[in-house]
Amino acid sequence: MQLVRKAATVSRAKGLAAEIRWLLGVSLSAILLFPGNSAAEDGSQGAQIAATCASCHDPAGRGQAIPPIVGMDEQGIVKAMLAFRASESPSLVMHAVALSLTDGELAAMARYLTGKANAGWQP
Repeated sequence: MQLVRKAATVSRAKGLAAEIRWLLGVSLSAILLFPGNSAAEDGSQGAQIAATCASCHDPAGRGQAIPPIVGMDEQGIVKAMLAFRASESPSLVMHAVALSLTDGELAAMARYLTGKANAGWQP
């Protein structure tokens, strides 16, 4: 019974990962179609992924229900995402997000967010 439940959870997470990958693609398309956005100006992969993160995480760091990611260091962001990917941290949505990103994409996103924070970026 537990194996069936775990398989259903993995299947759901993979479905969410596919939807999130699609959302990332749509977001990237929108960024490329509508230049003038700071993420598009930056043109980096990390900026594009981070723009998607901002749809749930309040860029001003004021989120109560969804923890802020502003102010986290690069290794902390990568470590948290790897924990979500390995189901060590409980969040089906973040598990799916982590599954949808490659190691390189996670690193690029973390590097972008940390770089912006270190540069005094105020969303």
